[in-house]
Amino acid sequence: MKLVISTIISAIVLFLLAFLFYWGMFSTGHMSSYIHIMRPPTDQKIWANIVGFLVQGFLLSYVYMKYYKGESPFKEGLLYGLYIGFLVSLPFVFFMWANYLVRYKGVIAEGIGMGIRFLIAGIVIGFIFGKKIEK
Repeated sequence: MKLVISTIISAIVLFLLAFLFYWGMFSTGHMSSYIHIMRPPTDQKIWANIVGFLVQGFLLSYVYMKYYKGESPFKEGLLYGLYIGFLVSLPFVFFMWANYLVRYKGVIAEGIGMGIRFLIAGIVIGFIFGKKIEK
């Protein structure tokens, strides 16, 4: 049951943080070089974003569930989010910079934003799973 709850809540957290991040980054102009590679608002696939966040929430929760020790939920969630954040966002920055015509400031901002989103999601997942109860 914790896996289902964690999947839904972490997906919502990731969605909200992504919305706030991209709204902030586009409104300040940091991501303006991304406009030419994005779908126009009338052609965006919102359902695919929802599925993507649910899959991301599930996979993050599932991996956490399999490997957490059950000690401090905050510490374990923080470290998990930090590790996953680096695992995903650092290569992403280089791949985007290498393959797309985007400004490096936007790519770095997106990489940092992605890392922060995973960090916060990891903490949320850690608190949902909590401490393991010894039987």
